[in-house]
Amino acid sequence: MAERSYLSIGQVVNYLRGAYPDLSNSKIRFLEDEGLITPHRTPKGYRQYSKEDVDRLEVILHLQKTRYMPLTVIKQKLDSANDLSTLAFEVGLLSDLPMKTEPKETKQKLHPIEDIPDILGVEISFIRALAENDLIRIIKSPQNRDLVDGRDFEIIRYCAELNRFHIEPRNLRQYVSAANRESTMFEQVLIGMLGMDDSDEGREAKLERAFNKLHDLTDGVRTALLKNRVFESLNAVVEDADVNVIDDELTRAAAAATEKNDKPTSTTVSKSTKRG
Repeated sequence: MAERSYLSIGQVVNYLRGAYPDLSNSKIRFLEDEGLITPHRTPKGYRQYSKEDVDRLEVILHLQKTRYMPLTVIKQKLDSANDLSTLAFEVGLLSDLPMKTEPKETKQKLHPIEDIPDILGVEISFIRALAENDLIRIIKSPQNRDLVDGRDFEIIRYCAELNRFHIEPRNLRQYVSAANRESTMFEQVLIGMLGMDDSDEGREAKLERAFNKLHDLTDGVRTALLKNRVFESLNAVVEDADVNVIDDELTRAAAAATEKNDKPTSTTVSKSTKRG
């Protein structure tokens, strides 16, 4: 089967229906008739939707749902936007759209790579790019079929969302290296806590709780460090002038404390007077 760079209209509906339950093929065709989207057409006339088409459609649906904008106003806003991702962020789409999840049995199943566009709404070429950068694995079957592990769906969705910020799979290799290093530390800690004995029926639940606690703590450190670096770089949070002001305040406070400690108390004065 040829690898697809486009989604069919049915795949687009499946991808977006989690956030927009009333979406249908006919509604997408109506938006096309109104000139808001222009999908690619095959020689036989079938509609094919690129990633940019889907992003544009999401903006339209989001503005209809949350801002109640008429289509004419939405079209003007889209046509005047220099960058679709920036517009999506400005209208709150990228932060408001919920991430879809799959049931546990789906996560534990292997899926032919050709089925991924129908399941997740991402292109096969994007899946291959993730595998090439070690973010997920493509498993070869005995008959040389390419299979994707359902447990990688969460990674695929996160990477697809990041791609809307123009963060490509190749930009995420640093997280693969970090995960490889961090997993070793986690394994050592968890083995120390729970041991190697896997006969305990409740061991999986204990492992899950311990892992989540470790993750929350390390993620808090990582997030705080990253936020500090970014904000310092973009906003110059602590400037030289601020440091000088703090120095002056501390110097005055130290001088005041010294002066207070050096001043004789009333008890000391009375004793000195009595001795005299």
